[in-house]
Amino acid sequence: MYSCARVSYATPFISLAERLSFSSVYPFQKLIICVIKGSSTSASESQKIRGTKRKITRIFLAVSHAKKLKLSLPLDRFLPTELGDRVLSCGEGEQLGHPGRTTTKKPRAVGTLPEGKKIMQVVAGGVHSLILFEDGSVYSCGINEKGTVPAEGVEPEDSTDKFAQIMFKESVEKEGKMVMLTAGASFSAALTDKGSVIAWGSLRDSSGSLENHKILRDMENGPVVIVHQGVHQIVKIAAGENHLVMLSSAGEILTFGDGSLGQLGRSARAKLIRSQYMVDDKGTNLKVTVTEKGKTIYFDDISAGGYWTAARTVDGRVFVCGLNNFAQLGIPTPESDQKAEEEPELRIMHLTVSPAFGDIKVMQLCGLQHIIALDEQGQMYGIGKNTDNALGLGTWTGKDDQEHWKYEKLQKIEMPSKVAGVTAKLGCSIAWDIDGKAYSWGFDTSGQLGLGIKDDEDKVVPHPKIITSAHLEGYKIISVSIADNHALFLAKKL
Repeated sequence: MYSCARVSYATPFISLAERLSFSSVYPFQKLIICVIKGSSTSASESQKIRGTKRKITRIFLAVSHAKKLKLSLPLDRFLPTELGDRVLSCGEGEQLGHPGRTTTKKPRAVGTLPEGKKIMQVVAGGVHSLILFEDGSVYSCGINEKGTVPAEGVEPEDSTDKFAQIMFKESVEKEGKMVMLTAGASFSAALTDKGSVIAWGSLRDSSGSLENHKILRDMENGPVVIVHQGVHQIVKIAAGENHLVMLSSAGEILTFGDGSLGQLGRSARAKLIRSQYMVDDKGTNLKVTVTEKGKTIYFDDISAGGYWTAARTVDGRVFVCGLNNFAQLGIPTPESDQKAEEEPELRIMHLTVSPAFGDIKVMQLCGLQHIIALDEQGQMYGIGKNTDNALGLGTWTGKDDQEHWKYEKLQKIEMPSKVAGVTAKLGCSIAWDIDGKAYSWGFDTSGQLGLGIKDDEDKVVPHPKIITSAHLEGYKIISVSIADNHALFLAKKL
């Protein structure tokens, strides 16, 4: 009779399972069971075999459980593969980063940045701009209202039209090198290479500034750590107007900030904090747990914008929460009844599967009242509010158009080539292709579409239109970030 390997109960089953691959263990399990069933043994031997079988079963249950827990998302997966050499901006405001110039209708190169330093990322916030360099340094400009631009030489409640470096305190720097940025209306956040999250600026809800927690007050005075690597190791961050979404290496979702419109994915009340928002000193209560049939759902990507949050599961489904007033989250809005005493609920308070995004492999979602989706083939789709042809379909004909002002199902947006990325805000969008060309559409309120539009009658751009600029000659666009009034472009030398 075959003998079985001894099981050491001093070693946790999960640790043992991690050392065994399912493919190598499964035949062994099958062999043992066959031997047990086919052997002629005494009663005492049978009892020992039954005990051994139970131990083996427990091991394989542990292996199965370990496979489910094996999700380990690497940080590198979410970092850019190309670095830029030039930053350009267009639109209006001091956040353009052009000293003495607050308006430009076409992308214009920012000429005040350190020379010879490679650039990882550009981010357009509501009233500010951010640049992340390869060495982890962060530069910012714009309106410094309640700590939005805590850059060197910028006074509180002042503003600057020149990019200046944000100097982080030693307690922040020890959390690691900055490798990713995101920004909302008046706040920003950074992710470090160790998995910590830093935030600064001001968060708001419908009642005004959120200041009911020490962390929120500290953020107005400078960058603070809101999630420590020792509690959660974060690999990606994304921001809405006044909330932050984080993805951990274990596939968990964490949310922070204003949640009055459901964008945090939970309505539970936290200790000593209003239920409208969620802040936690240690980061342990920020996690959003999603279960199906008693099993926890894990995620491998996140998106956020406006007042919504989206998370993609390992099997490709998209869960959404937040404000869905134009069906932009892919869930049909309820029919309004004029006789009803209450308005229909347009908020999705918990992460819920979006049926509209089920037919494509979503790689990116962005927007506010309309959402642009990018799939793995580099094709774009739009959903939600379509006034001013925000979806780039060219179907909206004016204020009297009652048929094409909103779409509750994905609509394909035609582009001349494969799309590499897309960015969208209120009624406006910019996409860039694999060849480094950028296209914009929607409503050009402040020149943020970069098309050089001067006449008001031309401000509605019905279809994606190529962006050109003398400052782009000899460069290809590798990333774009748009806000309501300006856009930032990251370009690389050809």
